[in-house]
Formats: sequence, C-alpha cells, structure tokens
Amino acid sequence: MDTDWDDDFAAAPQQGGAADPLVDTEYARLQQRYTDAGYREGIGEGKLSTLQAGFDEGFAASVPPARRIGQLRGRANALLAIALSPSPSPSSPLSEAELDALRALVSDLAAVRRDDVLPPDAERIAHEAEHGEDEPFEYDRTDARDMEGLEGALAGLGKRSDAGRLREDALLDALERRVDEAEARIL
Repeated sequence: MDTDWDDDFAAAPQQGGAADPLVDTEYARLQQRYTDAGYREGIGEGKLSTLQAGFDEGFAASVPPARRIGQLRGRANALLAIALSPSPSPSSPLSEAELDALRALVSDLAAVRRDDVLPPDAERIAHEAEHGEDEPFEYDRTDARDMEGLEGALAGLGKRSDAGRLREDALLDALERRVDEAEARIL
C-alpha cells in the first residue's frame, strides 16, 4: 500500500513546483504587471523631463527681462516719490512739465506687458503654421489674462498700428535711458 501512495505522490504535480500550471499563470500575471508599471513610469519620466526642459528654457528667457522691467518700475516710482515729497531735495524743484514727463514714464512702465518684452514663441508659431490651425493657441482663461486682453483692446483704441513699435531689448533700453535721464535730473 505504501508503494501506491508513493507512486501517486511522485506523479502528482507539486504545488508551486515548475510543473504547476498556477506558477505559469502567476508568473505571466506578475510579468504583465511589472511591464505595465515600468511602461507607465517611463512615460511619466519622459513627460517630466520634457516639461522640465521647456520650463528651464522659458524661465531662462523670461526672468532677465522681467527682472529688468521690475527694477525700472521701482526706480521710476522712487523718483516720482522723491520729486513729490515736501522735503527739500538736493536739486532744484521740478517744473510741472518735468513732473508730467515723470508721471508719463511711470505710466509707460506700468503699461509694459509680458508680450512686449519676451520674444515670440517661434516653436509654437511654426507648429500652428505647419498644422494649419485656424484658431491661434490660447492659454487657459484666467481673470488676469482676461484683464490683459481688455487692457490691450482699450489701449489699442485710436492707435494706428504696432508697426515700428519698440519691443524686447530695444523697448527696455529706451525705457532705461528715460529712467537714467530722470535720475540725473532729480538726484
């Protein structure tokens, strides 16, 4: 009797052994799960590296002009505050025309928008031209962007065109010259 039992034991597949059909099924399931997880992780890493590269490029292009315009605005507003202060200044008081010119400078600096100082996104423009998109790319709508659009539309009333208008570094250079001239006059 013991031999019958030994024969049955040896003939039956061992649970978890190489011949067990559950092992193959479980192996296939684990292989698929890890393959899927690796694929998803690779896609995620690819997206992150692409986003990071785009962010780095945009950051490098936008920070210097934004910082420069911020400094010019601060200097011009400080000059206006000095010119309007009741305390005696080291130079002679400004005439009403000079004060108006200083106020106009502060106003001009406040009117400078992101699109005035940043270069156009050539890659986006080329993509739109290549794919024949009728509608230009538009960022998600926010209150700030809606306000910028409204300000731009109102500022454009009565203007003939943007042709010949200074942009980017030329605009910043011209504004900086005006601030320097005002500083020389006031300080």
